[in-house]
Amino acid sequence: MNSNANPTADHTATGICDCHVHVFDEPENYPFENAPAYEPPYAPVSALRNTADEAGIERLVLVQPTPYGRDLGLLLKSLNDFGDQARGIGVADATTTVDDLARMKKLGIRGLRFVENRLDDGTRMPGTTPLDVLLDHLAPKLAEIGMHAEIWAPLPVVLSHWSRLSRCGVRLVLDHMGSFDSSLGVNHEYFQRLLSLTRDGDVSVKLSICRRPAKGQGFDTIRPFHDALVEANAGQLLWATDFPFVRYPAPTPDVARLLSLFRSWINDTRLERQILLENPSQLYWANKLPESEYVIDERLA
Repeated sequence: MNSNANPTADHTATGICDCHVHVFDEPENYPFENAPAYEPPYAPVSALRNTADEAGIERLVLVQPTPYGRDLGLLLKSLNDFGDQARGIGVADATTTVDDLARMKKLGIRGLRFVENRLDDGTRMPGTTPLDVLLDHLAPKLAEIGMHAEIWAPLPVVLSHWSRLSRCGVRLVLDHMGSFDSSLGVNHEYFQRLLSLTRDGDVSVKLSICRRPAKGQGFDTIRPFHDALVEANAGQLLWATDFPFVRYPAPTPDVARLLSLFRSWINDTRLERQILLENPSQLYWANKLPESEYVIDERLA
């Protein structure tokens, strides 16, 4: 398959969830808490809604962008605008209390994000919370309130923290397919360890393929990794895009094309339903399925 192919959608479906998107608004309306490490795009709720509607996506998980840091104003406003169509992933620090988390949860936030990805110069990305804050302070509070942790970190970093992460008592979700290095290959010990953790149900993984190809490579180079994760444990997988594709080289991906590509790789309606609808419903909506059921066009089944 051509790495930049535009597969034609061959299913009619609803209830699909994109488990990793961001919203950005005008800085004069929602100022950044810290100097951005990149040029933030203008991607308001209306743009996300239009993109989702065009792709046939019904549910969304809004992840707090790093420039807003711990200021959840825009995230909470966006969750209110979307209503039950969306859930959120927020950011907190060591001083956050259980009561603070309870208020977040009531407003639609289901987890917190922790980041160990660094800038090119090795410094920490502004507006992020490190894993140590999860492990030293927030894990017991998240467990008490029934929220989970989402981690954006290079796979070797996750593995180096695993002895503590495995005992932290909260569900762990890895962003960007676990942030493995595709140039090392499927058989590398790090990726094999990720497969083992997924197979055993120790982590959930977001199948967001956009940032995984090596420089100059296409999405087809990620297919073996994608297939291996699906084979390991589809019940631990979540489909995601990373809209609006911040810091992504032009041309930016098209959400509908990414969804069609996912389907062409899966090619199994039962697994599609599990990854696109059932898994996110369980994690973010407490097993509440959307009102519109996932439908397969029987003429194409």
